[in-house]
Amino acid sequence: MQYDIIIVGAGAAGLMAARELSKAGKKVIILEARDRIGGRIYPLPAEEWGYEAMGGGEFVHGEAPITRGLLKDIGAHTDSNADGQWWSVADGELKVFDGPIPHDPVLVEKLQGITADVTLESFFNEHFSDSQYDDLRKMVYRRVEGYMAADPKKASTFVLRDEVLSKGGDGHGNSNIAEGYGALIRFLETECKSAGVEFLFQKVVRTVEWERGEVRITCEDGSTYEAERAISTVPLPIYNDIVFKPEIPTKINAVSEVGFGTALKILLRFKNEWWLRARNQNLEKLFFMLCVDPAPVQAWWTQYPEPRTVLTGWLAGPKADALSEKSDAEIIELSLASLSKTFDVSVDTLRAEMLNSKVICWNKDPYAKGAYSYSTPQTAIALQELLKPVEDTLFLAGEAIYTGEASGTVEAALASGLAAAKKILV
Repeated sequence: MQYDIIIVGAGAAGLMAARELSKAGKKVIILEARDRIGGRIYPLPAEEWGYEAMGGGEFVHGEAPITRGLLKDIGAHTDSNADGQWWSVADGELKVFDGPIPHDPVLVEKLQGITADVTLESFFNEHFSDSQYDDLRKMVYRRVEGYMAADPKKASTFVLRDEVLSKGGDGHGNSNIAEGYGALIRFLETECKSAGVEFLFQKVVRTVEWERGEVRITCEDGSTYEAERAISTVPLPIYNDIVFKPEIPTKINAVSEVGFGTALKILLRFKNEWWLRARNQNLEKLFFMLCVDPAPVQAWWTQYPEPRTVLTGWLAGPKADALSEKSDAEIIELSLASLSKTFDVSVDTLRAEMLNSKVICWNKDPYAKGAYSYSTPQTAIALQELLKPVEDTLFLAGEAIYTGEASGTVEAALASGLAAAKKILV
């Protein structure tokens, strides 16, 4: 055979696995459906945005040792945003944001008492059905939908329990990469190529034929590739588009037990940072603005402390699903209306200030069909299955195939790719 390992997908997990394997002397080929590396890391041209903006993964969440180690290797640095300010607008009032989920004593008591995981909707229906808890339900749902990109009808209550009881996960530990994630994935690509990894683009995998110690992959264009093993790093919904021969039903069933959220990202570039003095406030340190009022966009953020003239809008979970059928132009208009209401600036003023705009709807992306994973009550058991290789021949990796604390992040993808490679090298 020409190759030792075929890796499907040139996102963070695929690149990390390829780097580890090729440095160990393995002959590796990466088949990528897109015409670029990165997957759901999506760098946008600096000439259009004033810097290399991020259309996909953007922040470093928490400690992220693998991510930070790679950034150190390339001399990149992160801005901690430690003094960046979080604000929210509710009922027309601008105020400092004091946290995503209240540590309500009744909520804490009920969360401490659950012994079996259920969906958030079931949990709230059982314990907080009275109208006096409407605000609490709305706040928790807003957090689950906006931050986790999750559907409360499917999301795990254990995840909420762990977050509330630890009083963590408020997002204030997020860091920006001054050079962007593009620098990281290009570094991994260079490392891979230096070790002999072959990259093929616009290779949409359709069939994976396998037996122990042998894999044959056929792409949409009719090309075929053979190796002793394969690592699939595709996003979870893409498994519905791949035929495995023989079938791997326990793996596919486990895939369906992991949640996968949708998200819209809206980038707007302006002539200047007009928001610094919006609503007669000093917002020079504004990092995040949460839109608590009914609005089509859940949050806006700046590039603080970098002096960029770009605002990024975010909409995730079921609310993103509801807007996904609208055109980009319609979503931009809704975004301007949301900004107008949030910052109390006229739409006409905003439109006159705007230089560029872009909408990235991840559930419309044919090679992602969503944004990132989240936990359901069935996920923990499903991951035990997904982490097991198939006959030491097929391996699954990606941000969703991960059991640590950084689920749904670039760190999770890197860790998963590294773990899959190490299983092969044992």
